[in-house]
Amino acid sequence: MSTVRITPVDPTDREALLAWNTLLGEGFNAGREAAWWASDETTLARFADPKPARRSVLLVASIDGERVGAAGAEVDPGDPAEVEISVLPAHRRRGVGTALAAAVREALAGHAEIVQAETYSEAGVAFSLAQGLRLGNQEHRMLRDLPLDPAAAHPAPSAAGPGITVRTWRGACPEELLEDWARLNTQMEADVPMGDLTRPAPRSDVEALRRTERRMDAQGWTLVRALAYDAGLAVGYTEILVSRHDPEIITQDDTLVDRAHRGRGIGRALKLANLENLAGVPELARARWIQTYTALDNAPMLALNRSLGFREADVLSILEGELPPA
Repeated sequence: MSTVRITPVDPTDREALLAWNTLLGEGFNAGREAAWWASDETTLARFADPKPARRSVLLVASIDGERVGAAGAEVDPGDPAEVEISVLPAHRRRGVGTALAAAVREALAGHAEIVQAETYSEAGVAFSLAQGLRLGNQEHRMLRDLPLDPAAAHPAPSAAGPGITVRTWRGACPEELLEDWARLNTQMEADVPMGDLTRPAPRSDVEALRRTERRMDAQGWTLVRALAYDAGLAVGYTEILVSRHDPEIITQDDTLVDRAHRGRGIGRALKLANLENLAGVPELARARWIQTYTALDNAPMLALNRSLGFREADVLSILEGELPPA
């Protein structure tokens, strides 16, 4: 039986980095419909400007000189490590994933106490469970075909209650809205359904938000955003992410409405206003789908997304486990 060889990848080696990213994506997304993966340009920008103190692990697995799988892991101090392991379909059940998982654990020793892994397949869940992880959370990945026709996507009224206004923009948050945006982002970090997963430490202070905006712009992302106000108080927000390098799949990211203001149509008003805002992004002409994620038990958001034309494509499973001490 051939031996699985695990090789680290130097993120400053452009050719090796791009080959690793392609291999990781091919295994991770095999058999999935309309599955997004980071472009070459985004990957190069991401590793050219890494977050301070972040530990990154990039690995490639090969058998007899043929590359058959890859793994990536990232961890910020005090947070769970985020791990992705993929094996090309033709080379599964040969111990490749197990070898990669062992190498990831070794590389993360002393840098993380908890690991989290994502998968979209039952086989991936079974593999993660066999590695000692437990199922922490699941979300529907929902797709909506493009081109976009917001008027045809919402037969129900779109207007929110009296006193509700929505402010939209693209790119960095306007200075006069920044404190409101930061406060609601912090609330989102606390409120977003995460099942039994460990929550990372909140980091939505103003400076952290500005650093994230600069980094995402450098990686080629256009941020399409909306804030909802009730009599001058910011009560909700939503955000869409568009890759300028590869806009085929657009991501509807976070949507939050403050608990005290729910049930008044604010979420619908936010999403519809931001879809109209999205229509002004030039890259929309090359997009084929818009995707979003919703917890399996979040009935109100599932109903809203379905009414906007989204359908369930697959299920994201996130698993978690403790990393043995070094």
